[in-house]
Amino acid sequence: MAAMNKEQVDMDNPAFAQQDPHLKINDEEEMSLPPQFRNRYPRRPPLFDGLLNNVRAVTKKVEHIKGFKFEVAGGLSSNFHLAHSWMIPPSSKGKAPNPNPMKQPPVPSYTLAAQYLGGELRTPFDQPSYIMTGRWDSTGKLEAAIIKKLNEMFNFRFSAFYLDSSPNNAQVHFDCDITGDDYVHSVKLGTGLYSFNMMQTIGKRVVLGYEMMTLTERNMSLMSYAFKFGISQKQNLYAQYVGAADQLILAYNHRLLDKAYFMSELEYSNQSGESKTILGYRQKFATSEVIITINSKMKFSSALTLQGFAYQLKLCAVADYNKDSYKFGYGIAMGQV
Repeated sequence: MAAMNKEQVDMDNPAFAQQDPHLKINDEEEMSLPPQFRNRYPRRPPLFDGLLNNVRAVTKKVEHIKGFKFEVAGGLSSNFHLAHSWMIPPSSKGKAPNPNPMKQPPVPSYTLAAQYLGGELRTPFDQPSYIMTGRWDSTGKLEAAIIKKLNEMFNFRFSAFYLDSSPNNAQVHFDCDITGDDYVHSVKLGTGLYSFNMMQTIGKRVVLGYEMMTLTERNMSLMSYAFKFGISQKQNLYAQYVGAADQLILAYNHRLLDKAYFMSELEYSNQSGESKTILGYRQKFATSEVIITINSKMKFSSALTLQGFAYQLKLCAVADYNKDSYKFGYGIAMGQV
């Protein structure tokens, strides 16, 4: 089973493309919607895998650009959306080669992404009957997913992807989510593994969960645990132990103002005995957004996004003071982005 760098995961990757309200960074923005479009299950917990999505959308800065990225996107119809993007990474000339085959320097690439929403979508609030997504890039990565919500209780997800051009790194996952008013159960069957997890809301502030995973190739079973505590309407505390990585994660988020958020995350690896802390701040304005992060290894990053009617401009910077490394990125997106 190929390893995946968490800091290089894309949130809009088809494997993560779920119609789940907990994937949103700003759950409270839903309060501005009419009552019929708000979350009808406020006590329903997040998925086990998505517990930290709101925090990591800032601390991991998954959409951070290193180099130059140009994207053109648009809807060919109300159901079909297509996006083209070109990525030119910073030059790696003069740098020593990395012996790790999973961490080779990036190369210029082209990516084609498509999404089809099933059913009749007459208003922006209509829910599709199913979702099909796909992505291909010139480096050999290929991804596809189908998401089908059978009813209010059952949701099915099927995803298949190549992490690179090697067939040995292909993965296939099938997920079934069983949801209730205050619980979520998930069953996963995938390449080299199968698992079951559940999340349960207890009272008004506490969410508890666990996961049992079996790695068939290693003949090994692992347990993971999750915890969420709502300190107040503006503050949440998270804890998660990931058995597969033997890692403990503590996280905290705080809505300071209407559009201002503070995030923190502490990761401790029992395998290496090392820990890392990340602090993040996110500020939204009417047509722009600023995200700033700094970690315990003195790595600083910032990203400014300017949103227009049919364009988006991103300016990014990363400074690693310990390695005396400084990188900048620029992104331009045209159309429906």
